[in-house]
Amino acid sequence: MQLHKIGDKSRAICPFCKELRATTFRERDVPLSSGKSVVREVLVSVCDTCDRVVGVPQQSVPRIREALHAARHSLEARVPRHLLDAMALACHELGFSPDCSPVLFRFYLQRVSAQPRLRAQLATLSGSQDALGPASARFSAKLNDDLYGRLLELERQSHLKKADVVKGVIVQMKRDILDDRRKDVRQQLKGLLGLVG
Repeated sequence: MQLHKIGDKSRAICPFCKELRATTFRERDVPLSSGKSVVREVLVSVCDTCDRVVGVPQQSVPRIREALHAARHSLEARVPRHLLDAMALACHELGFSPDCSPVLFRFYLQRVSAQPRLRAQLATLSGSQDALGPASARFSAKLNDDLYGRLLELERQSHLKKADVVKGVIVQMKRDILDDRRKDVRQQLKGLLGLVG
């Protein structure tokens, strides 16, 4: 296995520049999907043009995985079966196993909680046609302290039950990935799922 060093050069398609660019391996603080936690001084590939992180070498993955699996809370909710199918299909379309569904959910929980527009639509999403149906399936995920706090805050702000928050978050994911096929979100998820999948 080749180990990259600080200052090594490479080339990669930069998702921000949307072109093949020269890159340099540097140490950077990498924020986790929660938006609040960071992994300090991780070796990453940085675009020489826009100075943004474009890749994480295999040697840095264990440190990031360790941070992702920090303190956990169990989330259990009953949801319509087709919502779990939507998550599995989204994982498949992104090139990953349905086992990555909890990671996809955590990403979307963070996304919804961080964007006022999405937070405001949560009640509408959870009551939409996409969310209707018998709650015959069990959704399960592990959340770190930050994400669990975000879930509780979404419950409080929206006056929804936990299962309804979960349904709304999954419907937003379905619309972004399967309906609107948003390229920006798909690229972010491919990078994230590639780290943990």
